Amino acid sequence: MNSQPALVGPEETGALGVQYLKRFWAQTLAKRRGAFIEATEQSWRFDNLLLNGLGLPLEETMQYLLNTEPSFAEFEDWVLNKHRGQLDSLRVQRLNSVFSGQPYPPALQHSLQQLAAEPDVLSPADLAHWAEHGYVVLRGAISRDQARATELAVWDALGMDPQDPTSWYQRPIGKGIMMEFYHHPTLRANRQSRRIHKAFAQLWQTPDLWPTTDRTSFNPPETPALPFQGPRLHWDMSLEPPFRFGTQGLLYLCDTPAEQGAFCCVPGFHRTLEPWLASLPPGTDPRQVDLDAQAVPIAAEAGDFVIWHHMLPHGSSPNRGTYPRIVQYLNMYPLDFKENMGWR
Repeated sequence: MNSQPALVGPEETGALGVQYLKRFWAQTLAKRRGAFIEATEQSWRFDNLLLNGLGLPLEETMQYLLNTEPSFAEFEDWVLNKHRGQLDSLRVQRLNSVFSGQPYPPALQHSLQQLAAEPDVLSPADLAHWAEHGYVVLRGAISRDQARATELAVWDALGMDPQDPTSWYQRPIGKGIMMEFYHHPTLRANRQSRRIHKAFAQLWQTPDLWPTTDRTSFNPPETPALPFQGPRLHWDMSLEPPFRFGTQGLLYLCDTPAEQGAFCCVPGFHRTLEPWLASLPPGTDPRQVDLDAQAVPIAAEAGDFVIWHHMLPHGSSPNRGTYPRIVQYLNMYPLDFKENMGWR
């Protein structure tokens, strides 16, 4: 089927007053019906800004649109329900400023200026560690009480008992250890952490950043019946040059020693990725090269936040402890972030 998408301008809005939202809805449904719509760097960026600006996960949103094929009014209702019936007006103003090419509203400009003036949270030693190893741990990114509240929200969502290990294996978690759990108030509060935002601002050298709405993860101790589910070492970026700066991050919601399925990565690989790729024999798939021997687990406590350079091979590790590893993924990126459109 080769139907053409309805011509919807990015400035067209509905009841929520969000520019580009109707265009995104129309083009997504047009693709569902077989229309060819060429992806461009701008459309990719606008799609991501729209979803992250509205606090909407990509996979959940696409599943809703493609499985339900809602009217635009129904789609707006779905978006509003994710915000418990009240969409923050500053979110809308920020998005509309981007899509219309206009300056941010004064309240947002003031907030970003305040963040820029706040004391650094990453020390010179932290930044030197980042430059050398490609990751850094922000201690006490949120309070232990807040981490515990988020952990309990995860347990509740899973319908499991932290005191009953038998309950940890009675139902699927999601895709492997990844949960489709996004909209709880504690998760939203963590995405608004000033300390986390400031850490990313130091690395990106701008406070004007957009937080992602990513998954949570529950990695229980492995058993003979349920061996480690992964993901093992991998990249979430294209390995096609040119390579650009990028970050990823996760928040530990419980104390996580190295053997408890801690996040792991290959330190320093952001400095050697390009020559390493060039050294591989012709025809080698770099994603199939075993780098496990170089991986290091990053232990941390509840409330600590790990940021890593996206050029590092990274993943989870087998949980050989006595308690699950529970984390929330969170990243931030600037307006002009670029991604390679070709995938290798």
